[in-house]
Amino acid sequence: MDSLRRKLPSVGSLFIFEAAARHQNFSRAADELNVTQPAISRAIHALETHLGQPLFERSRSGATLSAEGARLAQVVGRSFSDISAELDRLTRKRDEDRVITLSVSTAFVAHWLMPRISVFRAAFPQLELRFQLIAGPVSGPIEGVDLAMRYYESPPDGARVLLREGYIDICAASIARTARHGTVPRVYLEGINDPASIITPEESDRTSALSFADYSIVVQAALSGQGTATGWLNIVAHWLDNGLLVPVYPEPVMLTSRLCCLQFNETSARSRAVADWIEGQMMADFKSLSAKYPELKLERMMISPARA
Repeated sequence: MDSLRRKLPSVGSLFIFEAAARHQNFSRAADELNVTQPAISRAIHALETHLGQPLFERSRSGATLSAEGARLAQVVGRSFSDISAELDRLTRKRDEDRVITLSVSTAFVAHWLMPRISVFRAAFPQLELRFQLIAGPVSGPIEGVDLAMRYYESPPDGARVLLREGYIDICAASIARTARHGTVPRVYLEGINDPASIITPEESDRTSALSFADYSIVVQAALSGQGTATGWLNIVAHWLDNGLLVPVYPEPVMLTSRLCCLQFNETSARSRAVADWIEGQMMADFKSLSAKYPELKLERMMISPARA
């Protein structure tokens, strides 16, 4: 590179020459490079003087490449094109290395991840999150993402089991006393059978029940005191821990036959690190909740069959 620099009158000579040769017009080259036309003319003249060869043939109608200029333009253009392609490749690699795509439910993002996003950023300052969001049942292919949360009765090979799936009846702390008397409406996930609720249909005021197609809205309605709802523990743990939501009754968590799992490429260090972080945060949630609500017997969720 020292040898190349000595062969040029200035570092920017080749950039100016390439633009002038591509446009074959000094004024258009000046516009592209955001300099004046006389500055382009002086730089080209300095390069020609340094090389001892005319690179352009001037006339009243403009400047066209000389034979030597055309040969140099071909070499410089090809080299610049190769450099540009390599810079694009490196930029794409940089973006790929700092972006991680999660395939998860809207409820998980809204009510589990967002309350601790500052913690995530502190742990992974170099990563940018992107999402494949699922509003309905959490299922579907996981191609094209770095990490996915799915629920299985029999997890596929490679899936990391986090928890048994479990739920309780929840409500806002502000309406807990009323809810325990069964005089508040129920908030439902539309199109999904509500699990066997502790509150029976006869006890609940169904005339003002609410239903939504997205579980994240169900949780938000419960947070705002609109009624009781089924609280899936892996989603609402944060709100239970900070006291904005409470169990309607101090009864043990109800378990389903499904397991909450993470799927990711084990060979990807960043995907594995994010999976470790999610698992660590969930275990911390349940450890705190177990101490706060021992009657829920949350340890039954925390020990999966894969780890028993």
